[in-house]
Amino acid sequence: MRARAALGVALVIVALALAPLGARADLEPIAYTVLRGDTAMRIASRHGLTLAQLGALNEGQNLDRLRAGQSLVVGHGHAIRHRVRARETVAMICERYGISRVELARWNEGLDEDHLPVDRELRLWARRDDPPSQSVGRPDRGELVHGVTIPSHPAYVVRDPERAWVARHVAEHLARGFDAVLAIDANAPRVQIRDASLPSGGRLRRHRSHQSGRDVDLAYYQRRCPSGLCSRRWMRPDALDARLQWALIEPWLRADVVEYVFVDHELQEPLWQAARDAGATREELSRWFQWPRAAHVRTGVIRHVPRHAEHLHVRFACASSDETCVPSVRDSD
Repeated sequence: MRARAALGVALVIVALALAPLGARADLEPIAYTVLRGDTAMRIASRHGLTLAQLGALNEGQNLDRLRAGQSLVVGHGHAIRHRVRARETVAMICERYGISRVELARWNEGLDEDHLPVDRELRLWARRDDPPSQSVGRPDRGELVHGVTIPSHPAYVVRDPERAWVARHVAEHLARGFDAVLAIDANAPRVQIRDASLPSGGRLRRHRSHQSGRDVDLAYYQRRCPSGLCSRRWMRPDALDARLQWALIEPWLRADVVEYVFVDHELQEPLWQAARDAGATREELSRWFQWPRAAHVRTGVIRHVPRHAEHLHVRFACASSDETCVPSVRDSD
């Protein structure tokens, strides 16, 4: 799919999320330049508006007599940009922002769906200004308000979308972690994301936690994933791809956005060695890892919990703006 330059198309410099019709001080107007042959009805339909809504956004302008080159406001939004990741597709990008392929092509001249360059910066208008999520209560006694499904990403596969709801900041942290993996190995196998939370949180079958949109279970990176997908399996230390596993976890630890990462005690040693080889200091290793302390010593962010030899469990921290969220109490010796 290639987008061709069209007469009068306004260059959109940033990506914008469509907000309610009433402009707020922190939002910018989204401009549309009228093309030859355009009608008000066609413009409104193209941008998901009614004719009345388009008129309300453009008070004082005669929509019955449009001229090529005339500028109309079709919404208000936040300034955002999207940089293409390795193995990311146009379909993934459109799903994430709630837009169509035609729209993405119109806003980015020369876009070729079959040849999407890594690191290309795309300009687009996302379709909504979503409310912030609330991770209410504790992970083992809570609920999720305004959660999101874990979005598509070239580095992972979601096993069951109905059990893959998280707070919005958790989805963002997941993407940054997997971006870091692809940055060191663009051909890394994909990982299966198992369980997160239900759409409204609450009790999730087979789990004591996972109730407030901050807990995510995922398969370990393995040295051999013949299908190109690392799925849940009982792991031995020599089967763990510790380099890729550490690449995923390190950004979360350095940004201090996780409360716990539950890893079987035997698997912590190769992960500890990978962290040391990657430049973690002695103080960081001692603060982040339970190992080489015994499995019963309650310290570290990365620590042992029974039945975690076949999957990794990450508990993300509360968002700083979420006053309904109750943090876990981190024990230390």
